[in-house]
Parts: sequence; structure tokens; C-alpha cells
Amino acid sequence: MKNIDWALIKAKLKEAVLVLPHFARNPVQFMRALPDWDWPTMLVLQGAFAAACGVLANLLERNILGMITGIVIAPLSVLFMTAVGAGIFHYTFMFFFKREVPYRQIYLHMIFASIPFLILNIAISFVPPIPILGAAAMFMLLFVGFVSNFNLERVRIRNVLAGLLAVYVAYWVVLLVRTTSTQQNRRIKATPESMDILEKELNLEN
Repeated sequence: MKNIDWALIKAKLKEAVLVLPHFARNPVQFMRALPDWDWPTMLVLQGAFAAACGVLANLLERNILGMITGIVIAPLSVLFMTAVGAGIFHYTFMFFFKREVPYRQIYLHMIFASIPFLILNIAISFVPPIPILGAAAMFMLLFVGFVSNFNLERVRIRNVLAGLLAVYVAYWVVLLVRTTSTQQNRRIKATPESMDILEKELNLEN
């Protein structure tokens, strides 16, 4: 602990935070020239941003327990999904594009591209389809970054990202149908008519 330069870490984090307004002003242009962040800076800022978005989402839902657990669960979930996604792209570029792109650079692209997705998901309880819009924005920013910084073939990477977006939309639709069906079944079971039927069946058995 004595060898850790906390002043340097604080200065790096402050510098990194100041980058976010530049991203907000023009995300597309920003993706063409990303800052060169080290792993501690990336993970700390991504975790803090995910925690803030998770807390705000649960605050809008008035879910106190979710606000408390979200401080831990949201960052871990985002870090895990980003790590897996960056790994998928890393090996996709290696085997299908014959390009060995550093894993850290891919991870950095995913951090910034996922910012609109995380922000829009704050309002998911009010606008359920909003994750689709966030995912579309994320894949669009990834397309800009991958083409501009890794010199990947535009048509092929566009097809890959469009395919992933289609998979996500299909997953979202299936999840929505299952959730809606479950909620309807619960409502049916809780209606007065269903309670009367259950009561009659119990009386007949007795």
C-alpha cells in the first residue's frame, strides 16, 4: 500500500472524468480518437458509472433495496458483460478478419460505446423498449470506432454488428413475451373468479 501513488491515481481519474463531456458533445467523432487509458482507470470509471446508472434506475422505480444492491451488482454485471463482449470481438477479429487487435483497446471501445446504453436503461421501467434504442446506439458507435481505429472492412464488420443487434432484439422480444405471460398468469390466479373456483373445488373434495 505504501508504494501506491494515490496522488497520481487521483490525477488520472480526474483527467479521465473530464473526458466524458467531450464524449457527450460528439460521441461519433470521439470514437475515432479514444484516449489511451490504463486498466485501473478504465475499470474504476466504468464501475463507478455503472453503479451511478444502477442507483438512478432503482431510484426512479422507488426500489430502495435495488438502490443498495445495485451499487455492487450493476458494476459487476457491466464489467463481466464488457469483458465477455471484448473477448468475443477479439477472437472474431483474429479468426475472421485476420487482425490481432489488443484486447485492452477493444475493451476501451466497448466502455465508451456502452455509455448511451447504460444511460437509456435508467428509464427502462417507464419505456420498456428503450434498451433496443440503446443497443442500436452502442453498435453504431462500435462500428465507427472499429472501422476508424482498427481499419476493418466496413461491410463485414457492419454485418457482424447488425447480426449481434438482431440477436439482442430477438432475445429482448422473447424475454418480454415470457415476462408478460408470467404477469398475466399471476393476475388470472389472483382474480376473485379464480378464488371462487378454487374454493368450490376444495368444498367438493371435502
